Amino acid sequence: MTAADPPRRATSLVVRLILAAAAWLLLLLAVGGIVLALAFRGAVEEEFSYRLDAILKTIVASIEVVPGGGFAMSRPLGDPRFDRLYSGWYWQVTQPDGRQLRSRSLWDSSIPVEPGGPDMQVRRAEGPNQEKLLVVERDVEFPGQQGAAHVLVASDLREVSGGVQRFELLLMLALGTLAFGMIVAIVIQVRYGLRPLRQMLADLRSVREGAAARLSGRYPSEIAPLADGMNDVLDKDSELIERARTHVGNLAHALKTPLAVVSAEVQGNADRTVLTKQVQLMRRLIEHHLGRARASAGTGRLGLKTPVRSVAEAVRAVLAKIYQERGLEVDVDIPPGAMFRGHREDLEEIFGNLMENACKWAIRRVRVSAQQAQDNLLIRVEDDGPGISAERQAELLRRGRRLDEKSPGWGLGLAIVSDLVHLNGGELAFSKSELGGLCVDVALPSR
Repeated sequence: MTAADPPRRATSLVVRLILAAAAWLLLLLAVGGIVLALAFRGAVEEEFSYRLDAILKTIVASIEVVPGGGFAMSRPLGDPRFDRLYSGWYWQVTQPDGRQLRSRSLWDSSIPVEPGGPDMQVRRAEGPNQEKLLVVERDVEFPGQQGAAHVLVASDLREVSGGVQRFELLLMLALGTLAFGMIVAIVIQVRYGLRPLRQMLADLRSVREGAAARLSGRYPSEIAPLADGMNDVLDKDSELIERARTHVGNLAHALKTPLAVVSAEVQGNADRTVLTKQVQLMRRLIEHHLGRARASAGTGRLGLKTPVRSVAEAVRAVLAKIYQERGLEVDVDIPPGAMFRGHREDLEEIFGNLMENACKWAIRRVRVSAQQAQDNLLIRVEDDGPGISAERQAELLRRGRRLDEKSPGWGLGLAIVSDLVHLNGGELAFSKSELGGLCVDVALPSR
């Protein structure tokens, strides 16, 4: 995949939600249907086994012991199914000596006997016609007989399978109808639930086409934070664009006068000194506005943290080489845990300009300190230079707050520092230092 290839789209969110919900629903209905079918079959077979046991008790009541120790039926059962050959209904009595008394439906066949007891036993067996039988049996002791006789009654399981199969078919139809209805409900629910996302997409198209400046729709609480985040990004982009326009306008306005002077000089007898002065002025104006534009573009990004002490130490090391001949003492008093919420370059620009300015005006000493308050990072840069009056301090603060074109005054550095501080949501203040010179306080949000 090359950079020119469009990004591959994942499966639709609607399809994912519907497939996941439908799969889980079908699994639950299948498991529930199987459990219900097995429970119904077990209940039917249990009830059928009790019916067979009732017939077994009737057979026991009809058996009498004949002279010689044999068994005989004293009266017929009255159920023709036991008289029809291989009808699927059988009874069998096995005497203690192994002789058997059987129903006519068994003819000359027999059902294998398994050891049992006086309680009812239920099992499955194969009949004389290879049919599947449900067998109910128990051992019964008769008066005058030594040992217990084994009596069983068996019936073809098809007697109950037909009803069970009809129930299973009805259950499948009911569960299938329920599944279809619930899947339709899931589709409606998912599409209705995701309607705000489609509305957000339509609003984004309006923003892209210029019909709106931001997302203005009413969104549910789950996606409202997403809309607010998008609006923050749109507002930030709009702010950056407006700043860029302002910088371009200011630069164009500031260059008009120098360009007019250069044009006039070129048309007449050009004065090299005048031209050099105007070129230097234009270069300074360009650097001024480029510095402010860079400061505006580099702020406002989330998730960044910069250690304050390492930046201040790095700036001190550079300034120590620059002002080595003057023997300035630059003290840095910053706790290791102090963090700036923003780009390292922004903090380097702030420290670099403030500390360079302090070194420029200091006599012997510059002090740099910082502390992490609850909601703010407080930075202070002081020097023991001549300082400035309160009126001049107010003028510096006023100029620092303005973004339109002004003569640099205290220089380009403080203008850029002022822009960086305010673009990062902080405040800049000037006062008289305890060392005797200027004290510059910077408060930057730490959250």
